[in-house]
Amino acid sequence: MKKVLNKIYMLVIALGLLAPACADLEVINETAPDAERALANPSDVMSLAGGAFRTWNNTNQGYEAVALAMGVMGDYVTCSWGNSAMRDMSWEPRINSFNNSLTYAYFPIIRTQWQDSYRAISAVNLALARLNEGMDFGGPDQDALLEAWCYFVSGVAHGYLGLDFDQANVILWDTDITTLELKPWEEVCAAGVDLLDQAIAIANSTSFTLPPKWVGGMNMTNVELAQLASGFAARILAYQSRTKAHNEALDWSEILTYAQNGPDFDFSPEQGDAYDFYDEYWIYARYSGWGRVDMRIINEMDHDYPSRWPTSGIWPDGDPGPADPDDARLETDFEYLASNAFPPDRGYYHFSHYRHSRYDYVAAEVWYGSEPKPNFLAWEAKLLEAEALLRTGNATGAAAILNDPDGPRKVRGGLDDVSSSDPNLLRLILDEKDIECFLTGAGIGYFDMRRTDRLQPATLLHFPVPATELEISGLEHYTINAVADGVDGSAGDWTGWDDM
Repeated sequence: MKKVLNKIYMLVIALGLLAPACADLEVINETAPDAERALANPSDVMSLAGGAFRTWNNTNQGYEAVALAMGVMGDYVTCSWGNSAMRDMSWEPRINSFNNSLTYAYFPIIRTQWQDSYRAISAVNLALARLNEGMDFGGPDQDALLEAWCYFVSGVAHGYLGLDFDQANVILWDTDITTLELKPWEEVCAAGVDLLDQAIAIANSTSFTLPPKWVGGMNMTNVELAQLASGFAARILAYQSRTKAHNEALDWSEILTYAQNGPDFDFSPEQGDAYDFYDEYWIYARYSGWGRVDMRIINEMDHDYPSRWPTSGIWPDGDPGPADPDDARLETDFEYLASNAFPPDRGYYHFSHYRHSRYDYVAAEVWYGSEPKPNFLAWEAKLLEAEALLRTGNATGAAAILNDPDGPRKVRGGLDDVSSSDPNLLRLILDEKDIECFLTGAGIGYFDMRRTDRLQPATLLHFPVPATELEISGLEHYTINAVADGVDGSAGDWTGWDDM
């Protein structure tokens, strides 16, 4: 069936701001400001565009979105509480076909992820429309700043819609919304990368510095914006795969180029009220009494430590207590807790002795944070580079990144060098990302498990288009029944180092 969206769709995704192309909507929101008046001033347009990434970031790194659910689905964090669908999405064995219904208590996690992504896209599209109409933003450099930024935000938002959902819409600034069709995730991810390419090209052709408020107080130049856009492009291309086979068939030379041009700095927006950047995913995944670190991650730092809590709750040889790691970061970034707070009747598999403590300083004064908190580490780009080198036949180069004496694996972890001939080299690269990049960018752990066929059987591979959008668009309602088919549900599983 051809999936054409109803023209009213923009009312849902545009924060009430109607683009000129939508002037003939059949249903009119009488309370919405008129776009011609509300965005007649260049400073208003800049402000609208400047807040767009914050809109996307605060949802992608948010509580009422898919980040926490993906965390438990990937056996990355563990939590038995119902909030944000964490309990429903972490049953073992999996019974987690997502209930795509307005009456489902945790339906808002997909509705919010979807709507706020398109709110960000709509905001920058309106700005691009004004730019293309000839509005003066202060000269060529300022025009380039706005244009590069808008394509960056749109590229990131589109790319993540492709990462999170089975299908979505590609909405450019000049798209005729009366002809929109839902596109499969592959096409949406590709569109996101195309938009990032435009941002990179513009940023590399001029000189500017972004307003600090746009990026959480950071001082970011055109060069750094281009690097961050390249990093996001590497993320989207590498993390998009739903299966190991698809992942291995990607153009890893292309991913290598993006990763090598990725950020050489940590993207760390200041959290809290100063710039209105918030990372609730991190907050609740490590907050006392809430999320803990899955045993699988602890096992990556101490290969003899159990990767799973006993199903019976009884340790055959006694509780293992604290791990005895080779990796020094287990003692600096993770806190041992002797007891568990989760109800046993919800499954002992939720239990863990560890919480993540590395970024506790961010919340030392305010519980939701008031210091810079990274969500894209430069090391993540280097690890994507290492993986791309390995997958393109350069194992020596991949090992060299892990063995870099100035890299965190050596400096903070104190680990021995790895050999380029180690048959577990890819696994060591992915483990290093789990450890060093823990609770930075939402979804990383889940995406890595998904694309390597390591999600538990029948774990959901992506979310459906929210029922609200299907209803508004006049499309047939559907949900996703996550069976172990490798299409909508994982057909793989994972094994810890202790079970090899």
